[in-house]
Amino acid sequence: MFKKKTTMVAVVAMITLLTVIAGCGGGGGKRITGLSPDGVVKTFVNAAKAGKLNEAGLYVSPTSASDPKAIAEFISGDDLKELKKSNVAAVKVVAQSGDYAAVVVTLQQENTFNVTVKPVGLERIKGEWYIVAFDQIYQNAKYNVLGQLLRGI
Repeated sequence: MFKKKTTMVAVVAMITLLTVIAGCGGGGGKRITGLSPDGVVKTFVNAAKAGKLNEAGLYVSPTSASDPKAIAEFISGDDLKELKKSNVAAVKVVAQSGDYAAVVVTLQQENTFNVTVKPVGLERIKGEWYIVAFDQIYQNAKYNVLGQLLRGI
């Protein structure tokens, strides 16, 4: 009888612990809402630079969400190691049409004069902006307007 009670208490304690962990953001953090397109890009880059790819993934559109690392690598021009050594020099919205925006991000590599300038496409979903992977922009007909905005840069 005592063994059964101890096992039951242990199971309940484990379930409670897992519930608390899951409820406290164990899944990668919370998305900051209400950001402008350039704010989304800055937040994404800062999270990716800090190695928080799950958090960075919160700013990637559902159609592109399978690989936030690939988007971080595209923005940095090389890989995450380079992104970690770079600072965001500027982020500017250069075009916007309806639920699509084109942003240019300028990164400067620390302790050098090396600068990388990359266009980034975003879409607005339910009032929030999300980064769209480049391959999705040019493969998915839904992003035709976004592709036109980026070609105009």
